[in-house]
Amino acid sequence: MGFGAQAQSPATSPAASAKQAPAKEGFRTWSWNKVSGNWKRMKGAVKERWGRLTHNDIRESQGRRETLNGYIQSRYGIDRDAADKQIDEWLKTLK
Repeated sequence: MGFGAQAQSPATSPAASAKQAPAKEGFRTWSWNKVSGNWKRMKGAVKERWGRLTHNDIRESQGRRETLNGYIQSRYGIDRDAADKQIDEWLKTLK
């Protein structure tokens, strides 16, 4: 390698980048792992998005997507796929 050249690590190589989920319109959306890891701070955003959920529903879900999905289904009378779609769309709005 010449002066100033650096080897790319596997994590930053173009091949590794291609395996990651594509960014939407110039920004990267949050993963559920990030939401779950920041659950205490995310509770307000969850309540704002799904106002029919009780504070108890949100607290008891403890950042678990499947549990939150179940509460959304119950409070909004929708099926699992519809709740999943709502969660996915909500994740895209987080920055």
